[in-house]
Amino acid sequence: MKDKPRRARCLKRIARPDSAVGQLAQALRDARQDKGLTQAQAAKEMDVTSSTVQRAEAGRKPPGEYVVKGYVDRLGLDPTLAKELWSAASRAAGRQRRTLTSAPAANMVSSRQDLGNVLSRAREENEDKPPSMAEMERRAYTAHTKDKERFAPLSRSTANRIYNRRQLPTSIEQLNSYLYACRVPEHQVQELVAAYLRVKTEESKEKAARKEAAKEERERWRGWEGQKRAEAAIRTVGLDPIEAPPRSSNAPWSVRCRRCGQVSRVRLTRVVRDRAGCPLCSPKSGLVRGRGLIDAGRERPLHFGCATC
Repeated sequence: MKDKPRRARCLKRIARPDSAVGQLAQALRDARQDKGLTQAQAAKEMDVTSSTVQRAEAGRKPPGEYVVKGYVDRLGLDPTLAKELWSAASRAAGRQRRTLTSAPAANMVSSRQDLGNVLSRAREENEDKPPSMAEMERRAYTAHTKDKERFAPLSRSTANRIYNRRQLPTSIEQLNSYLYACRVPEHQVQELVAAYLRVKTEESKEKAARKEAAKEERERWRGWEGQKRAEAAIRTVGLDPIEAPPRSSNAPWSVRCRRCGQVSRVRLTRVVRDRAGCPLCSPKSGLVRGRGLIDAGRERPLHFGCATC
């Protein structure tokens, strides 16, 4: 039984076809296909491995000069075009190695910081030269005028804050405008929108959890057990509360001293921490009242600079 001929694999699309690296990869593909060769046959013709040809035509980074020379000598690629494209791709790759922001893949984004890094990198890697903020504003305005439901206006200051990771887009429409201004391919846009929704959902859950925890804490503090403990702590230092406990243990609380009978305002956290009693007759501290300082055991304020005091 004869073996069935193997079907040629479909080539993956070039990641960034408009970039210098993508244009070089497309030129290499065209030269090979004009010869009617598969990647394996072209690799054998140029005396290189099949993986070398696959990487050269993938468009992720520029191949070595010897690979491009093989396409020129063995597959008939125009030498002038090859030199021009390879030089441009090499310069672009050199700029990217110096400036690209470190960021995870879109499907690995799990936090606000990850998403901010991905959006910064989107501006840097999808063109040979990152567009200016003014150019991004112009592109976003053009997209908004064509499709107002999908795109939102994007000012240059907002684009700058998003790029420098000082804020995230406020809506999916603004995210679409930012990605359109960065010339991000459509299949990557969908992945980044999903990442954006994932981060926003997690932030909403965390915010709701914090709000619920704060509510439970307020209820516990204002409940009978919390009030009972607070009043017991106040009475242990010789003070009697004359009003219900405040909403926070760090808020002022009106109390009356059992020793001197004076009404004052204290904070429960300080009472518990320092075991401090009445601020009027306690030897540990004084109390600022009006414009002067109430000394322990004195009724009259001490005014600084007053000769009669």
